[in-house]
Amino acid sequence: MISFYEILRRTEEGPHIDEREFDLKVVARESRRLVREYDIRFNREEIVTSDDSLADDVFKAGFELALRAGFLTVDSRRVIKLSEEEIKEGLRTAPGELLVGQGADARLLYARKVEDSRYPVIMGGQAGAPIPEEFYYQMAISYMQEPIVDTINNGGLAEVKGIEVRTRSPAEALATMAELRYLREAARAAGRPGIHLLAGESSVTCTGDLAVQSEEFLRKTDAHLVPVLNDLKTDYDRLTKAFTFKIYGGFNVALVDPVVGGFLGGPEGVAVGFIASYLLSRVIYMSDYYIIHPIHPKYVSTSTPETMWVLNIVGQAMARNSNFILMGDVWTSNGAGSREVFYEIVANTVTNVVTGSHPLGVSATNGKYPHASGLETRFMGEVARAAVKLKRSDANEIVKEFLKKYHPERMDRPDIGKPFPELYDMKTITPKGWWLKMYEEARREVMDIGLKLG
Repeated sequence: MISFYEILRRTEEGPHIDEREFDLKVVARESRRLVREYDIRFNREEIVTSDDSLADDVFKAGFELALRAGFLTVDSRRVIKLSEEEIKEGLRTAPGELLVGQGADARLLYARKVEDSRYPVIMGGQAGAPIPEEFYYQMAISYMQEPIVDTINNGGLAEVKGIEVRTRSPAEALATMAELRYLREAARAAGRPGIHLLAGESSVTCTGDLAVQSEEFLRKTDAHLVPVLNDLKTDYDRLTKAFTFKIYGGFNVALVDPVVGGFLGGPEGVAVGFIASYLLSRVIYMSDYYIIHPIHPKYVSTSTPETMWVLNIVGQAMARNSNFILMGDVWTSNGAGSREVFYEIVANTVTNVVTGSHPLGVSATNGKYPHASGLETRFMGEVARAAVKLKRSDANEIVKEFLKKYHPERMDRPDIGKPFPELYDMKTITPKGWWLKMYEEARREVMDIGLKLG
């Protein structure tokens, strides 16, 4: 693998290009050309596709886009270009297994295959959401106390001690430290002191990230996010995060979340862009595992036919052609406390598990409100374990059936549910009766279609 210093040199000496020109003449033009050349087509009747050749073509197109585009460093307007051999080296050296967490709470995070019969690793938490400090600790416990939850990726703090967290201010560092303290305290209280954390979500820039690189906060068995900027871009902040955390000894996680209909184009181009982003981030960020998070331009969530098709084809393309470890976001428009949130969870989770990804979530209300809890993540885990018995064709029928229950009529007006304190008893940290009853009804509904929940 090329060194940090060589990557840094390319941020200063690589080909110069204005950001707008990169967007239009490189990303947009090349992604559309490759979609046409490989005849990649989105089929809303086959959200979970059984076409192996389509997955392979998406991978090939993504490889070509990675080679052609590279990552634009927006600060210097220089492109970090990689050679074909450097990209292939990244593929060869990518870890297919990672032991994350510590002691009895350690888990083997592994690269899943298409229609993999092994139980996936369940990552719980309302990732990407701003969570009030007043109940951050209790909300974290609600996930950690669930035996089916293996690892944690909860949201960040938008305020700390009543002070708004502003980018690059001291509050960003203090909020990130507070976030990790709450997570560590919650883990001990839940009897899961060694649980793997994907954390530091209060840190937008490298400011907070640098503040928590210690065993007191983020351990070397933990991970943090290094986002790829849309589309196929990075900056000094992200590179600083990647370089310093890898030197520290923790795990780098590449977050890729392009918007369908952006410069990459429709779902076909977005899928190609995902592959390119993963291949480039493996080398440039030295990423250890990866998150799939396509964004719908109108509904935001991963629950639309377009975004779930992207989850499906990217998962299969990587599973068939690499040893990359993928986490598929379960990012719902509806919130905890609604019936529809369970329908979205089924569709997303089945799609992810059958096509090569581990499920991550549930990030209810598109991560906008703290309307989430451990109970719907328990449900996600149960659905995930049941889904390992499915073939892709069966999974496709289940996804389409549940899609009818929440889309499209209800996506414009999602039921955002209720905040955590209205879902759980704050003293016992147990689900309130009405919320538990709704969960049990959803379980019966899923079992009625043949998914046997444990």
